[in-house]
Amino acid sequence: MTTKIKASRRWRWIERFFLLAGIIGVVVGLGAMLLPVVWQDWENWDFDRRVNGQVGTYGAYLADKGRGIEHNVKAWLGFESPPVQATVPSSSPSERRSPRHHPEIAKDGLIGRITIPRLNLSTIVREGTTSKVLSLAAGHIPGTALPGEKGNIAVAGHRDTLFRGLKDIRPSDVIDFETLDGRLEYQVASTEIVKPEDVAVLKPGPENELTLVTCYPFYYVGSAPDRFIVKARQVSKSPMEPNVWSDVKQQNAHAAPARQNAKTPSVKPGAKKVNFTIATHHSRELAPGVSLGITDTDVSGRRVDGWMWLMEDRRTIWLRDQRLQDPLVFYSGRDGKRSQVTITSVTGNSASGYLSQP
Repeated sequence: MTTKIKASRRWRWIERFFLLAGIIGVVVGLGAMLLPVVWQDWENWDFDRRVNGQVGTYGAYLADKGRGIEHNVKAWLGFESPPVQATVPSSSPSERRSPRHHPEIAKDGLIGRITIPRLNLSTIVREGTTSKVLSLAAGHIPGTALPGEKGNIAVAGHRDTLFRGLKDIRPSDVIDFETLDGRLEYQVASTEIVKPEDVAVLKPGPENELTLVTCYPFYYVGSAPDRFIVKARQVSKSPMEPNVWSDVKQQNAHAAPARQNAKTPSVKPGAKKVNFTIATHHSRELAPGVSLGITDTDVSGRRVDGWMWLMEDRRTIWLRDQRLQDPLVFYSGRDGKRSQVTITSVTGNSASGYLSQP
């Protein structure tokens, strides 16, 4: 009898050990899956603040996410409370700093952010292609051009995480490359599959290019044998266009004359303008105290649903069936300054346009 009791206790301890090991394995697995997602969310939040010359902290990030959860819960319950801004809250002048040029990029240093609106793909880009960098971000391949330089900018990413969406990329898709100093716009020209040793795809060509590299096939167990290459040509009119406030007159100085029609609103010379692309269920501060959120897009109907939050007025403007190219004019602030938001294009998961202010 004593021997049976001891054996029974031993089996119970073995069962508990394997149960505990299984729980630890699940927790570690979930952590490995969630870490890149959480880290990318933090880095995008922080990047938006840096672009606007602000400093982000972990405390402010957690507080901002808490307000976002509260707003989403109220919206789900049917209470239309003022939307909270999910990015770039206004700060005092002492908290702001001007973006600076970094002639030398440190190892693992921030390069910028790549966004492909149609695919709803967005990822922070850091210097290098070490396992540490690629586990949390896309990596700029050393030796290739940097944003703002002539040549071929090459960026690598994992096929099973951040670059998984490249499997659906198409020619003519738009790719935005934002940095703290400005932004570049590219258009996909071609895709190809090459062997890992074929480094000719990284060489510069006659035009400024962006090359995205990931492993192929996308669905493959183990180390993938090939590389999937996306080639995009720069369509920006200048080496580096401002990604924050810029003078419209300067922006249009090198642009071809555009035909004016009744549906295309004009922006007065000297006005300040900021371009944006916002994914559905996301928001962005377009100017200090002016935030825009997109809740739904209708491609066939060329309409957008969303909201605007005017912090100084503590006022919400709801966008319902807002038509493309139809300017939304509003007045805000103590001086009642006139501003307008114009949505110029939509996809199934994003909206693009601009805000203009005097």
